[in-house]
Amino acid sequence: MGSKMNMAEMTKEIGEKHANFIVSEVNDHCLRAAVLEGDYIWHFHPDSDELFMVIEGELLIDFKDRGTEVLKPNDSLLIPRGVIHRTRAEKRTVNLCIEKTNAETVMLNEGNVLKLIRCKPAGQDKRPFSEAQAKWTPVKDINGLIRQWGGWRESESGPEAVVMALWKTKRDYLDFMRNDHDLIYENTNQQDTFASSVIRLLEDPGEISRALEKYSAELVFEPEWTVNGTRV
Repeated sequence: MGSKMNMAEMTKEIGEKHANFIVSEVNDHCLRAAVLEGDYIWHFHPDSDELFMVIEGELLIDFKDRGTEVLKPNDSLLIPRGVIHRTRAEKRTVNLCIEKTNAETVMLNEGNVLKLIRCKPAGQDKRPFSEAQAKWTPVKDINGLIRQWGGWRESESGPEAVVMALWKTKRDYLDFMRNDHDLIYENTNQQDTFASSVIRLLEDPGEISRALEKYSAELVFEPEWTVNGTRV
């Protein structure tokens, strides 16, 4: 059995303008306490929703494709996975947050672009495509790749694979397509595993945010498809 906790007592001695720590864990989720004064980074969580609850002060949460939410004491707000957001506070603010314990935070900076790929598997057989997509690990060493990930969704015409790749700049992405893409693609033997594909490059932050929110909510993620860049 755990011990009783008082959030006001736990945070009153924290003098930093940005502090964030785990208070408790329940199954695969955790309760975090945060103290904030100033601006946090623009970011999103690919695989975890995030529930905010304000204890003290006033928390502002900015979004790329909509207005700012203002949370006062006793207010709460659920942010679905994939939604790009930034927290900030003009004065010392204390809030609680519930999210997956191993939730990954992906930063979004000015100039980032998102490649969005949608593929229909050949013969509606998901396995060959999945096995080939898992062979894209060499892309981790390409300059400018931030993260590549994806999974499956059910559409009206059957299963659809969605792969997303976040790049530092459009130039990094174009250099990759010109110099490295074809060789990696050939080595995956992915050519005959899909019947059709739709590829888009998203540059507008609001459009990127809407795509991340839509597909993050619909996808059953394939962990083997996730590649984190090492040369950002």
